Amino acid sequence: MNEFEKARTMAEQKRDASEIPGVKEYFRIGDTILREGDQSDGWYVVHSGRVGVYKRDFSLALISKPGTVIGELGFLLKIPRTATLIAQEPTLLRHVKIDLDRLIAEYPEMAKRMLMNLAERLVKTTEDWREAVESTEMV
Repeated sequence: MNEFEKARTMAEQKRDASEIPGVKEYFRIGDTILREGDQSDGWYVVHSGRVGVYKRDFSLALISKPGTVIGELGFLLKIPRTATLIAQEPTLLRHVKIDLDRLIAEYPEMAKRMLMNLAERLVKTTEDWREAVESTEMV
């Protein structure tokens, strides 16, 4: 591989979420983006707005940070959706349908961000569980 090809390869590896092919989808307040138990057909990147995450009608989180990836568990694990997502205000998302191998090969920074987000959510879930157990032990 010559120097030009190496430079082009490195530039391609630095693509970010705005370059990932996908379809922009707009949601109004109260619109269901995806429903727990449905089959996964991709994942989303938040552009603007606010999304509520619900599990069996219990509110788990609110997501509004642009660039945040949502709906990726079903995509990564090829399992039904694990939560329901509902727009809490007018929301713009990018619906992405590329497979995991292509994501890693062509968008490694986005794959890394997805892994980091999943790790952070695991830490938070573990901490929340630990706090819940400790509070019931005090009673």
